[in-house]
Amino acid sequence: MISLPKDEYLQKAKGLSELASNKLALRFGRKYFDELTTTRIQKVEVLALLLEMEDEQLKEWRQAIGKIRARNTKDRSG
Repeated sequence: MISLPKDEYLQKAKGLSELASNKLALRFGRKYFDELTTTRIQKVEVLALLLEMEDEQLKEWRQAIGKIRARNTKDRSG
């Protein structure tokens, strides 16, 4: 079962333009977006879930880059 999006992301999703909504759906893959929309939740809720997932992925990426930079700094100082 899919969890409901947090209110913060629901508000962000409601404020998205049609173009921004389409770009978000395309970043995750149209097939994935279409699968979510067939689960009987509203399109705005799907967009909110995608925004939430995107933020989580960005946070993980930033942590990984931080570790790489720290390792590079340590290697340079040596």
